[in-house]
Amino acid sequence: MAIDYGEKERAFIDGLKENTGRDLSAWMAAISAEALPHRNHIIDWLRRQGFMFSKASWLERIHHNGGRPIYADSGKVNPRASVRRREMRAVPVGPSALPAPTEPVAHVAADPLADALDELLAKAKAYRPLAQHVIAQIKSVRPGASLKPRSTFIAIADPAEFARLGIGSKELRLHLALGSHPTGDGLKKGAPGGGLGKDEALSHMLVLTDARQIDRRLLDLIARAAANVNG
Repeated sequence: MAIDYGEKERAFIDGLKENTGRDLSAWMAAISAEALPHRNHIIDWLRRQGFMFSKASWLERIHHNGGRPIYADSGKVNPRASVRRREMRAVPVGPSALPAPTEPVAHVAADPLADALDELLAKAKAYRPLAQHVIAQIKSVRPGASLKPRSTFIAIADPAEFARLGIGSKELRLHLALGSHPTGDGLKKGAPGGGLGKDEALSHMLVLTDARQIDRRLLDLIARAAANVNG
């Protein structure tokens, strides 16, 4: 059964006032007032306000979307949510806001690769936003990298495979082609077999559970792995 993210988002937004004391408009204003420089900083701040990572990430994504719900047009419309969405459009959310589209979006043909990637990311459940963040950061290091979803992981190549992002509901596992690079500080040798052993291309592995792990050190490791394989 397909996951109705629109309905989940509406339930999350509708419950904000009762669960946190602030509605969405108030949270958008509070985030903007903090004037935090990076999206990860916003997530960290929201977690300090009591949000779980998945909810903090979702709220940050709405803020980055100009205060508009990500899945506003999907599923059935909740009248109360519709009123709130109309109210939210008037809320200024600072320089991170994205402009509203001025032209209708043309119909786009189905993309089997994108559908397969979306289906795999859904298996990450609460870690889906973290997986999307990891992918975005990898693309920032290697803009030409391609994503090839498999049954339990995403193969990442540019053009040859230099990384895999293992998708799970309890953690993510990033496998990298680091050769003889030393281990330590969370960086481990990959488990034998499946192309992840110490004598095979994808030699190292990191378990990821928090956006704060996606730092400059990790980006340097990703760049090193890509260079090891592709130059």
